[in-house]
Amino acid sequence: MRVSAEQGRDMTQRKDIDAMRRKREIDGLVGALSEQAESVRLAAAEALGTVGDDRALGPLERLKFSDPDAGVRRAASVAHARVAGRLADRKAAEGISRGP
Repeated sequence: MRVSAEQGRDMTQRKDIDAMRRKREIDGLVGALSEQAESVRLAAAEALGTVGDDRALGPLERLKFSDPDAGVRRAASVAHARVAGRLADRKAAEGISRGP
């Protein structure tokens, strides 16, 4: 099975995204949301949802409404919900630990 140059580039970029996810490189992941390849944008959105950093909320919000690919929009929507949920949980936990 031959892999085209474009497919090879996409695979490399997805590996880069996995490395950024492990290192929690939010800026790099957010930047990947603008890549031409939909598979890269989708992987970046999923990675941001996994990392759960609130800096991803704005970019994911924009992507879930503006990306031309339905799969990427869906991934961005799920990731946005995950990040927002984690942020809400964190705020609730902080409120509990502080007490009345």
